[in-house]
Amino acid sequence: MKTSVLISISVFMVLTTIKTSAQVTAVKSNPKASSVNNNASQRRETVAPLLGGGATSNRLQLQGIEGDIYIGANWPAGIVSLRSGGIIDEYHLRYNLLADQMQFVTGSDTLAFGSPQELKTVSFDGHTFVYENYQCENVIRQGYFELVVPGKNRLLLKRVVTYEMPDALTPNDKTTTTYLIDECYFISKMGKPANKLICNRKSALSVLNEHQEEMDEYLHTTGNKVRSTEDLVKLVNYYNALEEHE
Repeated sequence: MKTSVLISISVFMVLTTIKTSAQVTAVKSNPKASSVNNNASQRRETVAPLLGGGATSNRLQLQGIEGDIYIGANWPAGIVSLRSGGIIDEYHLRYNLLADQMQFVTGSDTLAFGSPQELKTVSFDGHTFVYENYQCENVIRQGYFELVVPGKNRLLLKRVVTYEMPDALTPNDKTTTTYLIDECYFISKMGKPANKLICNRKSALSVLNEHQEEMDEYLHTTGNKVRSTEDLVKLVNYYNALEEHE
């Protein structure tokens, strides 16, 4: 399987159009600039619903902290697992938050997976990503998430760029642009789109809404207030343990 996948990708890269187990599409020679231009409208459309309000140029009203738009900016080696069962382990990878693309390098080219729904997991530099459907207001969207807690009920982390501020001296240089990045947590239940939740008890229990007696006892005994990511991780792990023993 691995050999056939690599051969198919090589054929694609010489511009032969065929279906592969992990189809790829080329990103232009300057991925940082072209990704921002090609995906800006889609990103603005997605940010507002995720944050519960319209995007605005006033950064004081936006959530998030300054950060890099790349996870794996130094192109670490990684492992791509396909839903078909194949494995690709020769790529150096990074995740582009702004474009919501999983990118890799081949020679002097920067490429992105063109059929991300065929990916099961993408792992590099201590991070594991999945490509999932998620509920965004009344619309079902798709995107990359970092997998925080695996299991029947998966805790996922979605990072979104809420604001771009070009440098006044070099406004056309994307490498000097300042970005605000917000983090949103989702619960993905088997066979259903992921749903956003807030890191508090009420929101978590509205999604993890079975096993009420055991959950109440757990929260009372442990004193878990579900006020931090660590609290949320512990709660989801406990809930998954209850599901496993049904």
